[in-house]
Amino acid sequence: MNDNLELESLAQEIKDTEQKLMDLRKEYRDQRTAGLRAAIEARNEADAMIREEMKALGYRYNNFTWRNLA
Repeated sequence: MNDNLELESLAQEIKDTEQKLMDLRKEYRDQRTAGLRAAIEARNEADAMIREEMKALGYRYNNFTWRNLA
């Protein structure tokens, strides 16, 4: 009976450790890609501002992006 409890305890400990490992992997991935996400967000904000300026200048193309100007 004692062995059964010990096995259940070990199984629970493994499950908890696996969950902690998944959480740590997610945190690592989030920290590693934080700069990229910030850059993409800044680019999207810049695109929105450029679209507004182009709209003010009379451009009406819906899919217009400044990167298509070149």
